[in-house]
Amino acid sequence: MRSITTKLLLFLILLTGLSASSPSFDFRTGRHNNVCKDLKNDVLLYFVFVDTRTTSPWTEFDILSTIDSIQVAARWLETQATGHGVTLRVKTDYYIGDEFATIQRNLPGNSIRETIEQQNLAKGMESLNRWGDYISKIIGESLYIKEKDGIPTQKKPSNKERLIAFLRDEYQVESVALLLLVNNYYRSDISLAINTLQNEDVEFSVVSYKYPSEIAHSVLHLYGAADLGESPFRKSPRKLRIANQAFPDDIMTEVYAKSLSGLEIGEFTKYMIGWSEELDPEFEQLLFERASIFR
Repeated sequence: MRSITTKLLLFLILLTGLSASSPSFDFRTGRHNNVCKDLKNDVLLYFVFVDTRTTSPWTEFDILSTIDSIQVAARWLETQATGHGVTLRVKTDYYIGDEFATIQRNLPGNSIRETIEQQNLAKGMESLNRWGDYISKIIGESLYIKEKDGIPTQKKPSNKERLIAFLRDEYQVESVALLLLVNNYYRSDISLAINTLQNEDVEFSVVSYKYPSEIAHSVLHLYGAADLGESPFRKSPRKLRIANQAFPDDIMTEVYAKSLSGLEIGEFTKYMIGWSEELDPEFEQLLFERASIFR
C-alpha cells in the first residue's frame, strides 16, 4: 500500500482561459461557475466505480468500504456547513451493476497522471472528457426513462452533461457533483477535478483513493475550492508558507490518509465555495498562482 508519507498530487485541471504562455491565473474564475456553482441547499454526490486495465479491480469489499467513506464525507460536509451557518443537504448515490459489477473503461494513458503528461494538456483533457462521456453514456443506457402514452419523455443521457441534467431533475437538487472512482489503493497516482474554471463542458472529478478526506477534498474542488498544499497550481514557497500558517487544518491542504476529524473548512475555502462573499485582504494573494503546469 502506498506509504502515508507519500504526497498526493491533486490537480485542479483547467481548460479555458489558460494557455502554455499564461504566467498566472486567478482561482476566483471557479467561484459560482458551471454546474456546481456553490455548495448550498440540496446537492447530489453521484459516484461511479470504474475498472481499468492498470488499476486494481474493485472488489465487493472495496466498493462497500468506499460507500462507507462516501457517507462519512457527506456527513462531514453537512456538519461543516451547519457550523458556518449554511444550509446544506447532501444526497449520495452511485452507479453499480448486478453483483457489484463496475463500468469497464481503460484510461487514455496508463495512469491519470500519464494521461495528462504524455501529450499536450489540451489533448490530454480532450481525451479525459471523452473518457467521461463514454462512461456517462453507459450509465445513461441503463437508466429508466419515464414514458407518456408509450413514448419516452426524453432521450437517454449520452454524455456527462445530459447525465447530470437527468440526475438533477430525477433527484430534485440544485447541483450534481459527478465523481468517477478508480481503485489506486496500491498505486501512486493523482486525482483530478476537471472543467472547474470554464463552462463549455460540465465539471467532474476522477478520484484515485477512497479515504473520506480525499472524497471531501475532491467534492470541494468541483465547487470552486483551490489547493492550499503544494501542487502544480500551488508552487510559490511564500504562498505555501502563508497557507500553511493560516490554514494548517484546512481540507484543501495535503489530506492523503488524514482523518476528517482533524480537518475543517477554513476562511479561504469558505470564500471559494460560496459560503462567504468576503475574503480578508490578507489572504487575497492566495487567489493567484503561476500556471507552471502549462509551461
